[in-house]
Amino acid sequence: MNWIWIAIRATGLTGYFLLTLSLLMGIYSHIPKKRGSVLAFHQIIGQVALLFIGIHAYLLIFDNYEPFSVTELLIPFSASYEPVLSGLGTLAAYLLIIVILTSDFMKKVGRSAWKKAHYLVFPLWFMSAIHGTFLGTDTESLWAVTLYGGSVLIVSMATIFLILKKVSKKRKARPVVT
Repeated sequence: MNWIWIAIRATGLTGYFLLTLSLLMGIYSHIPKKRGSVLAFHQIIGQVALLFIGIHAYLLIFDNYEPFSVTELLIPFSASYEPVLSGLGTLAAYLLIIVILTSDFMKKVGRSAWKKAHYLVFPLWFMSAIHGTFLGTDTESLWAVTLYGGSVLIVSMATIFLILKKVSKKRKARPVVT
């Protein structure tokens, strides 16, 4: 049994699952009276997701089937194996680092910059979903289709909820002209 391959898949899937959970908790924190502990959980889960994603990338160096060089891991779209899909994974990891760092240093970067950087979580999550769905070796398995398809459905619905909530909030804040 190829333990490296299993560890690569397990860390990648775990990182994706935790990233999805963190994103959903971030959206959930916009529900009144649900902020406090949800935000702390959201932040920690995002950081743990980055840890698993980092381990996933590191283990690719030792893969027996298609080993990646450090350069291929660090420079998006430079991999010899599936350069576009691999590059999306690399870009998503970089964007996640930006989101986490701006969150950790929100007071220094300012709330406006933090908020703009934080919205990068949506494209980075989408790139992660594409990366895992089309590059993963288990993609045709029922459990993988359920994981990726279900997460896309749930995140899409939660994002629509968040957008509608923000639009509704802006409409209520506008003065009525008579």
